[in-house]
Amino acid sequence: MNMDQVNKWLSLLTNLGVLIGIVLLILELNQNAELTRAEMHAMRADSKAERQMTLANSGEISRIAQTAFAAGFPLKPEGLEVLAAEDRFRFIGFLRGLTEAIGNWHYLCQQDMLDEELCQSSYRSQVIEVVPMLYALNVGLGNMRESFVVDVRRIAAEERLPEPNEDGSW
Repeated sequence: MNMDQVNKWLSLLTNLGVLIGIVLLILELNQNAELTRAEMHAMRADSKAERQMTLANSGEISRIAQTAFAAGFPLKPEGLEVLAAEDRFRFIGFLRGLTEAIGNWHYLCQQDMLDEELCQSSYRSQVIEVVPMLYALNVGLGNMRESFVVDVRRIAAEERLPEPNEDGSW
């Protein structure tokens, strides 16, 4: 083998190494972009949920919920009639904040950023708990991610709960 052929092989291997390095760099950048998107989504959802929770907690949300539950809510939607309009508004704000938090939980589970067991058991129980209340109040999921609405529909069907429509309305 002469020196010219050795140089050609070395050049080819060098170029191949550079190409592999570029591919790995692109894959790493893509992974970082996905993580950044997930973090931004979490921050935005947390901020929105915090605003709703602040609104709800501006009064005594535990007193409001206890009054509604004592009157039969959510099994009896008319149980909310015992609440003053301001308390009903706070309660709906609380449920929206809770739904935002559950939706964020769903997204983080999809991104494998939370423990699988937590995603399967606790997340599911939260959905089962909140769906009848959202249904009774006609609080839709229209502003939530489509994948979350699909998942809520699946869990509701499995648990024989009211199912939201595909657009998140009831």
